[in-house]
Amino acid sequence: MAGTMLWPAWLLRLTSNLWRVLSESNLMSGEFPENDQFGARAVITPNLEIPPGVPTYAALRDRLRAEILSGRLAAGSRLTTASLVQRFGVSQMPVREALQALEGEGLLEIAPHKGAAVLPLDEARVRNIYDLRGALEALLIRLAVPNLSNRAMAQLAAAHEHMKEEAKKDDPARLFALNHQFHDLIYRHADNPEAYAMYNRYASLLCSLRERYGFGVLRIRDMLAEHEEILGLLRSQDEGRLSSLAERHCQGAKFDLLNLMRGELRPN
Repeated sequence: MAGTMLWPAWLLRLTSNLWRVLSESNLMSGEFPENDQFGARAVITPNLEIPPGVPTYAALRDRLRAEILSGRLAAGSRLTTASLVQRFGVSQMPVREALQALEGEGLLEIAPHKGAAVLPLDEARVRNIYDLRGALEALLIRLAVPNLSNRAMAQLAAAHEHMKEEAKKDDPARLFALNHQFHDLIYRHADNPEAYAMYNRYASLLCSLRERYGFGVLRIRDMLAEHEEILGLLRSQDEGRLSSLAERHCQGAKFDLLNLMRGELRPN
């Protein structure tokens, strides 16, 4: 037809590919990629720093978690997808993923058509979490005993020695992570994925609380001594005493954190 402009096939392909790249890189949603000095791709948004290699949802999840734990986002605060998109200049998908991740950690409750609400993180909640973990740990360690190989025991002993060295440093979040790793090396052999998943659910939340409150002066000493005892009982395969010790170990962690939250203990 006269007056109709025909686009070359190569230009149509180029336009299509460019649109796809822009969509995948989030340029169309206000997120701007930028290369750092090592050539890694970073993303800059108006109000959110996203390190190179970190998914947008993970950076947003970490930011919101920090605001909840610091009290900036108080219990009962409402978070909607639209408000977070506007505040942080990101697209809807990473916002939804971040909210779902925080719901999985027990920090939010998502209601259909209402958005997410920040759950209270008070002494009663911390007590309930640790009581649940204590029961789970008593079960998991008993189930793991017959499945621990010599190699697994060697890894566990090495993790304990590494934790003893790291305990000399003032890094509560790192110490909690190493403590969690020590127990994880045991519980992953329990062959009960449901209990194992429940045990891991609140790990990020408790790690953040430890980063904020630290450990009591005596807790690190007791924790390492109990780990030494756990190793000995694992070698002798004393399932009954291991279950009791695992629950007592968890209760000690609970009382330590609750006392720090009340301001009754001086952090290490």
